Amino acid sequence: TVCSAPLQPYVTLSEDSTLHQAAQLMIKHRTDACIVEFNHSEIGIVTSTDILKLIADQQSDFQSLALGGLATKPVQTVHEFDYLFNALLKMTRFQVDRLVVRTDNGYKGFLHQKDLMSLFANQSGLILLKVDQAQSIADLIVLGEQVDGLIGNLNRKGIKTHYIAKLVNELHRKMMHKLVEFLLPNHLADKVCIFVMGSEGRSEQVIRTDQDNALIYSDNLTETEHNELDQFASNFISSLQQLGFPLCPGDIMLSNVNWRMSQTDFAQKITDWFKHPSEENFMHAAILFDAEAVYGQEKWLSKLKQTLLLEKEHYSNFLRHFAVPILRFKTPIGFFGGLVSDSESGDEVIDIKKGGIFSIVHGVRCYALEAGIEKTNTHWRIKALMDAGVFNNEFGIELGETLNFLNTLRLESMLHQLANGVALPDNKIRLSELSHMQQDLLKQSFGVVDEFKKRIRHHFALDELL
Repeated sequence: TVCSAPLQPYVTLSEDSTLHQAAQLMIKHRTDACIVEFNHSEIGIVTSTDILKLIADQQSDFQSLALGGLATKPVQTVHEFDYLFNALLKMTRFQVDRLVVRTDNGYKGFLHQKDLMSLFANQSGLILLKVDQAQSIADLIVLGEQVDGLIGNLNRKGIKTHYIAKLVNELHRKMMHKLVEFLLPNHLADKVCIFVMGSEGRSEQVIRTDQDNALIYSDNLTETEHNELDQFASNFISSLQQLGFPLCPGDIMLSNVNWRMSQTDFAQKITDWFKHPSEENFMHAAILFDAEAVYGQEKWLSKLKQTLLLEKEHYSNFLRHFAVPILRFKTPIGFFGGLVSDSESGDEVIDIKKGGIFSIVHGVRCYALEAGIEKTNTHWRIKALMDAGVFNNEFGIELGETLNFLNTLRLESMLHQLANGVALPDNKIRLSELSHMQQDLLKQSFGVVDEFKKRIRHHFALDELL
């Protein structure tokens, strides 16, 4: 947790204090930031970087400037009992070098990026947080390779897989955002919304397995702008491929005109999914429900999701049909609780995604859609369903831990495959690579999955559809 990390002293001054006083206080306490207290309990922050900028600008009499007009607001904070990974994610998301650490009763210090990163893998982590400094696609390719190294380091340190996934996906999104800045003409910046879907949208993809992305554009593009957007789409997808994101086998990418549409056409597309229900359309609705924006007009994506939720209300049987794919794959556990595996090149293997992960992810997605929960990450959805009373605490915690264990086995298998030269690792785990304890835990996990599937089958009355 944050309280276990080294913190810089918490120093404060009023908004009427001068910059000179702030500099003296920072030197005295050997810190590089000072909190500025305003009326009504509001706070801002002045850092040593702010002081250096004023010196560089050769602003006259800057030492006597009042802090109230210099402080940056709002201040990004983190609770002392929050996880260090969440602190790192916040620094990455808001592109800040420090967070103010808060307690239940106030504030206690500054958590600095350099101190935080020293607790993690290695100095490459510091480079990863500087995606915004990249000058070319070649720079991003190097950063992508370092992300892969960071994944292995964090896994070896025993960091939970869903924390690794949250960090990695935050970094991937920063890389994508930077890539868009490189490739998209400036005059189109406020005329598009680019978003990721599926496991990327849920912040659950660790090893880059494929792309799932789309683009909404303004209804009022000119013919020239359409042509520019076509060229951008082609360049963006090929560049993502260079960064290590394989093409989507189902062509769910913004280079496909079916996933690059105007606001009006995209909304109509969603309506058509409900008017003409099919397994493919249900899958499309599922991955869109998981979408998160990475660039541009985020409100356009929010509006699309609202359209999806509204259309769902008009079709009473939608959720029942939406839930049916959960029963597509059998849970690989026998009548007496033993593991059921397939033989492949002399190995006993289990497809852990089909056997367990998909059922939890899609099952939780169904409950979240029914409850109108807009969070995308499966763990966040489970927590929201617990808060709403849909899942009791014991069941919700068990389901979350089961998902994390299955994802950990999947990640370790993929890392092992990559180490053995496999270019695109699959979702299969080899039982020979698991310890006896891991195999026992896997049996228990599949038992939880099976019970969850029974619960879904009953809740959505799926037997009537089969």
